[in-house]
Amino acid sequence: MQLKIWHKMIIGIAIPSLIAVLGGFLTYIYINNVTNRQRFVEIADDLKESALEIRRNEKNFLHYKNAESLKNLDIAVSAFTASIRDISSVAIEEIGKEDFSVLNETIQTYRDLMNDLYKSYRRESEVTEKVRAEGRKLEDFVAKGEHASDLTTNFVFNLRLMEKNYMLFRDNKSYDELELKLGELGNFIPFCEECFPYTTAIQTLMDTYKKSNSIVSDLQVMGNKLEETTGKIADRERLMIKSFLAHTQRLILIAFALLSILGPLFIYKTAKIIVAPINRLAAITQKIAEGDLSLRAPLKEHDETYSLAVSFNTMLDHLQLTHESLGRSLELLREKQAQLVEAGKLASLGVLTAGVAHELTNPLNNISMVAQTYIELYDNLPRDKRIGFMETVEKETERTRKIVNNLLSFSKPKKANLKEAYVNVIILNALDFMQNMIHVSNIDTKLNLGDNLPHILIDESQIIQVLINLITNAVHAMPPGGLLTLSTGPGKENFIEIKVKDTGKGIPPEYLGHIFDPFFSTKGVEGTGLGLSVSYGIIKTHKGNITVESTVGEGTVFTIELPVYKGEGINHGKL
Repeated sequence: MQLKIWHKMIIGIAIPSLIAVLGGFLTYIYINNVTNRQRFVEIADDLKESALEIRRNEKNFLHYKNAESLKNLDIAVSAFTASIRDISSVAIEEIGKEDFSVLNETIQTYRDLMNDLYKSYRRESEVTEKVRAEGRKLEDFVAKGEHASDLTTNFVFNLRLMEKNYMLFRDNKSYDELELKLGELGNFIPFCEECFPYTTAIQTLMDTYKKSNSIVSDLQVMGNKLEETTGKIADRERLMIKSFLAHTQRLILIAFALLSILGPLFIYKTAKIIVAPINRLAAITQKIAEGDLSLRAPLKEHDETYSLAVSFNTMLDHLQLTHESLGRSLELLREKQAQLVEAGKLASLGVLTAGVAHELTNPLNNISMVAQTYIELYDNLPRDKRIGFMETVEKETERTRKIVNNLLSFSKPKKANLKEAYVNVIILNALDFMQNMIHVSNIDTKLNLGDNLPHILIDESQIIQVLINLITNAVHAMPPGGLLTLSTGPGKENFIEIKVKDTGKGIPPEYLGHIFDPFFSTKGVEGTGLGLSVSYGIIKTHKGNITVESTVGEGTVFTIELPVYKGEGINHGKL
């Protein structure tokens, strides 16, 4: 009897379905039991989250010390109290009555300390104003000169500085410094009645700070106790449900093992019969993928795989003919491509030679200008400035060597030296290279560098090369007095954005679509057309993007987007 595949599948699915029905019934019982216990876990989690909300508002209150932050903290405490009140007595008994007694006592103590601390903070504000007022009076008194000669204006100013440091930092160091200074002032008090109100106000401030610090310490102890108790309840409930789940799972596994004995052999045989012809086709397909187009699928079974095998063999016949034709065409294409490559090399030889001179002009000019300045100012320069001039010459010489190497290896791929870097540092390094050229060209610069930007993974020398090329183009495009703007900031998702903007003559719209093409230049015979093409390739190799926007008569903006480094390791790719 010849069975179709769908007959075999129905038989193979029937028995596992029966096992699944029995397993589903057991699972329903298991889920019902878990749901009953999960309710207590949710209660414990709600309490823990409420306690964490109290601690978050507590931090805000300790930081801002105002009525609004107190109100928010009071709302969080009230919400926590309401949560406990809404829990049924049955749930409290199940979870732990003693823990709830501790929570009620703790939250009440916490609320009292919270209110006491707010009163202390208000007292601090009053005393602070009193200290400042008395300090101003003391300054006025000393300024009039009606005092002992040792009580100088400078002494009072230093004392007020210690006072401000203590109000700002409230640490042991500022306290000790102020205490020492007050001790010196105490030597003048028998002769300076006007000093006494100030020292009294300072002492009152110190006492008030000590009281606030003591209340803060007690408040945090109660907060920690609240957090620990709710955490303990949540952990205990999770442990109980975990134990319950483990026990239930063992029972289900035992039941499933007993049920699965009834059908595995039959299921295995059914699956083997269904899969056998498919496996044969898969084996033949693997060999064909390795290049053997002479194989054909056997025609054995009279099920759905029979027509599949016939179609498969017909496809192979056509594929073999096509493969032979493509082989001949590919060989011809390779010959033509080799001819084109040789022609391209010959055509670009003259342009590349001019490009070397063009790229070397900037560093050589910089070396020349630095040397001239060094000669003119030599007698008046200190040693560190002389070293700085020579270091600039060394940098420009190294840059010249790199330019020659880069242009010589334009068509040769090399491994990138990828390192984690901060984009603002790269901008400043590139600008440092170009400073002499910018100065000589009488170009103004403006930096808009973003703060706290994430790091990027780049070949630093390559990205600096791109920036130098863009800055050079911008300087060449502007008359004296032009403005060069360099900006960094967050771009679209997971990208850092660099903008190089000039106020030059702009690029005509018809040229924008070709600006990154090799050998395309708007400078006529002065340009090689390689700078932006190389820059484009470098940015693309860094998995970034480079775009250009320009308005004739107003200027041009080049935008570079580089991916944020996520610390996933360094892959040395090719540039």
